[in-house]
Amino acid sequence: KMKLLPDLLSFAASHYPDHTLIEGDRKTTYKTLEKKVNALSAFLISESIKKGDPVAIYLPNSIEFAISFFGVTRIGAIAVPINPSYKLDELKYYISNSLSKIVLTDKTLEPIVLKSIEGLDTKLIVIRGGNLNLDEEMFVDIDSLDEELEAIYLYSTGSTGKPKRVSRTHKNLIALAENHTSTVNWTAGDSLLFVVPVSHTYGFGNFISAVRVGAYIIFQDGFNRRKVIEVLDKYKVNVFPAVPFMIDMLSKTQVEESLDISSLHFVLSAGAPLSRESFFGFKEKFGVYPRQLYGSSETGVISINVGEDIEKRYNSVGKPVQNVEVRIVDGMGEDCPANSVGEIIVRSQSMTTGYHNLPEETAKVFKKGYYYTGDLGKFDDEGYIYIVGRKKLFINISGNKIDPIEVERVIISNDKIDEAVVIGVNDNSGREYVKAIVVQRNEISTRELMEFCRDRLAGFKIPKIIEFRDSLPKSPTGKILRNKL
Repeated sequence: KMKLLPDLLSFAASHYPDHTLIEGDRKTTYKTLEKKVNALSAFLISESIKKGDPVAIYLPNSIEFAISFFGVTRIGAIAVPINPSYKLDELKYYISNSLSKIVLTDKTLEPIVLKSIEGLDTKLIVIRGGNLNLDEEMFVDIDSLDEELEAIYLYSTGSTGKPKRVSRTHKNLIALAENHTSTVNWTAGDSLLFVVPVSHTYGFGNFISAVRVGAYIIFQDGFNRRKVIEVLDKYKVNVFPAVPFMIDMLSKTQVEESLDISSLHFVLSAGAPLSRESFFGFKEKFGVYPRQLYGSSETGVISINVGEDIEKRYNSVGKPVQNVEVRIVDGMGEDCPANSVGEIIVRSQSMTTGYHNLPEETAKVFKKGYYYTGDLGKFDDEGYIYIVGRKKLFINISGNKIDPIEVERVIISNDKIDEAVVIGVNDNSGREYVKAIVVQRNEISTRELMEFCRDRLAGFKIPKIIEFRDSLPKSPTGKILRNKL
């Protein structure tokens, strides 16, 4: 039985040494990956990184991401994956909040990282496109690690306007990989295409699950629908974790007759509801139904729709994965009967026990061993879960949860803006967009305000629509009434 994250890679390297990880025209095997991981472990120790030290990983989907994650966790340090689309202020927050000692990054991302660590006691190491030599035969015999040791910091969108740090242990992540793979029955013969960021909880969960079984892994940085179809054909990919936006775009893309994508048989969709149109459109184009997955940074994967009669339940996120308990409760914490709506709560070996340094936030959502997700849902008569809404304010853009308060803070920091409210609005296809409603102090154009946001926020957080008003609706106590907007 595997107890630690290094065990996942050791298993893959010993049982499937020649199975490959591919990124563009670069390839490596699990056996070579393990050697490079050992070399990085030795290098990190030479840089005075010790057990329990956080190390930020600011990298695109790449072979180096895999080396970094396993190299950091192999010596008992804590991996802090950061989405490479995050801009300077966001990057600064994650590096400083996590207390990262080192940032492992890419040559092209070096300038922004240098700016982000100004004034911090943090070093920058270029692992991708730099001079770091990981080809030397190096092996460090390390103290045995405890499965309860922290392995990763992920960040969950918080109602405080700042993302909350979520710590998960080796034991949590091993449980996630075991629960996931035993539910979907992946094997070493499977090949997975990663276009979703592996720095995000959804992509990351699928990534460690793929390593768990020694599957073939293909990394692609950024979504280009024609490139995706070419890669599906070239490597005969059979598993594709995606988000609804990708599934929708691919279902509307012409597939050249010369391309053979018949190997594709398991497509996952997560992060946002999948529309009926996208579900059936994708099946018509690719011959396979997308299956919805539900999870969170706090828990990892919660449920997957692996049902035989998927077309009848296209809008269900399925049943809980193995060893994960899901309940739907009313306001008193009592279980709801089938087909009645309540809050989804979860308990499993793979979930965190709370938020770092936020006891009040933790107490609100972690109660008696359960995580209260804030999502509203119901079970049908056969135990399939349907998500019907959210208790929280979050805006959902292709699986990226956006805290409107965070975006509002950025907008209000512009001295031409007096007040701002950020909300999610749906278009005709049900896709959600960020909308800002602002009151000006001095005149500012839509373009100028969007440019201001672009320098401070990841692309998916920037408002697509800006509406200017003379005032915002407020309660007698001065609280902005979001429900009136």
